[in-house]
Amino acid sequence: MTRWENRCFVLDYPHMNKKLFYLAAVLLGLACWSRPALAAEFKSGQAVSLGQSDTVSGDLYAAGNDVLVDSRLPGDAFLAGSVVRVNGNVGQSLFVAGSMVNIGADIADDLRAAGSQVMLGGNVHGDVMAAGGMVYILPSAVIDGDLYVGAGSVIIEGKVMGSVFDSGGEVSLKGEVGKVAFVQADKVSVGPQAKVGGLLHYESMKEASIDQGSSIAGGVEYKKVEERAGNKEREHKGFGGWAVVWWFGALLASLLAAFLGWYLFKQRMAEVVKSVLDDFGKQLGWGFIWLVVTPVAGIILFCTLFGIPVACFVFTVYVLAIMIAKIIAGVVLGAWLMRFIDKKRGWLVDWKSILLGVTVMCLLMLIPLVGWVACLAFFLAAFGGVVNALKPIVK
Repeated sequence: MTRWENRCFVLDYPHMNKKLFYLAAVLLGLACWSRPALAAEFKSGQAVSLGQSDTVSGDLYAAGNDVLVDSRLPGDAFLAGSVVRVNGNVGQSLFVAGSMVNIGADIADDLRAAGSQVMLGGNVHGDVMAAGGMVYILPSAVIDGDLYVGAGSVIIEGKVMGSVFDSGGEVSLKGEVGKVAFVQADKVSVGPQAKVGGLLHYESMKEASIDQGSSIAGGVEYKKVEERAGNKEREHKGFGGWAVVWWFGALLASLLAAFLGWYLFKQRMAEVVKSVLDDFGKQLGWGFIWLVVTPVAGIILFCTLFGIPVACFVFTVYVLAIMIAKIIAGVVLGAWLMRFIDKKRGWLVDWKSILLGVTVMCLLMLIPLVGWVACLAFFLAAFGGVVNALKPIVK
């Protein structure tokens, strides 16, 4: 393996998962220790719209079919929707997932975006990590840090001050790259206006189309990929790209659900979390029993004429409890981790424990077997706590 192959870690998705882990770890550290807690605002609905005159005091968490943000955001923003458009400046980092993502804002820190189509036309003063079907860096875009992309089609017409790490089906470089560019794709093209301040290293089944008008200061290094191997790489690449999309989407959806639940039912959530952590083993056992016994009881009731309405009610509560437990599990993990870090704080549920727990839970899902077992344990304990909390309400 050459030194350049070794540096092209973004082209190998297991390494990309490691980078996600490191990124999340840094994010959590900064969120928990580097700055004071800002007030958070939560928005949800069919359409979420923040105009230029609307004010947001801290971090923003928003989810809906259509999400439009034109107002200035002083903190971090976590956005999810079918169509997401961000034009207002973001004071810290932006995390966004959707089918159609269009970003024209000035972002003071990092951008993490995933979607079927991701378009960036604003300035990003940190790094950019993007994944999806098509990623388009518009001519107006300026990225002060590095660009990491995994997508079926990638077009770079803007300016990247750092390096580019790119893996896609088709990659078209038409803008500027301040340092080096590492590319792995089926088809690579370099336009006449393209400028690369360092080496251009690319891997493909055939040589790239490089216009003579382009400027590549560090020269070109090409590694031919055999067609058979290329097919496997394409399958791996496609799976890896959508895996990143799924991970970001799952993380954003889980965070939004947890924060909305905390915002609406703060006292009830704190009571359930405390009951789970006070007797984790007991609640885990009850969770396993309820998870197995409830559907069996529902099926038996369905077999009796007069038990059908009761069975429908049982299954409705069962599904509702599972949905709530999936949200509570991350919060329970976060409260336990924060208590492990600071033994004096107790089983406190706040924005730090929610952010920490939900993010770590999503990261654990990336670890086969051990991570899945850990997530299952916290889910079962949360499920037991939720069912026990719902019993007085159901009665």
